[in-house]
Amino acid sequence: MKIIFLDVDGVMNSEVYHRTLNTKKKGWRRFDPEAVKMIMKLVEEFNAKIVISSLWRFVAKKELVIELKASGLVNFLHPDWKTPIIEPGHRGKEIKMWLDEHPDIKDFVILDDDSDVLDEHKNRFVKTDYYDGMQAEHYYKAMEILGGDKLD
Repeated sequence: MKIIFLDVDGVMNSEVYHRTLNTKKKGWRRFDPEAVKMIMKLVEEFNAKIVISSLWRFVAKKELVIELKASGLVNFLHPDWKTPIIEPGHRGKEIKMWLDEHPDIKDFVILDDDSDVLDEHKNRFVKTDYYDGMQAEHYYKAMEILGGDKLD
């Protein structure tokens, strides 16, 4: 099984996307539909499951659940769908803890706009940017990582 460790802010949404929205309108989507399409393509092409590594998993859990359902991404969550929470927070350590609990998982990609990944995971990390979020270049790099046996 392949895993996509997914951040929200800076991946699934961005400053550019938020500028295009009328956030006073009820029911506005917090996930950029273009980012959702790219994640869906990765999930479908590589038969991957999603694990949420974003702070949203505990600071905006209600909004996260709403967005996962509205986007359809909820259907592709791993049964253990979020990384553990540690204090102080460190994305890389939380991902390692999740992987340690799932020793069968060897193939994964980390999509995040923060760089706090462990050195041992750098070759599986795709760094996005909060300004414009998930872009085609990130999608193609994630494809390369999920499709390449040379990285293991």
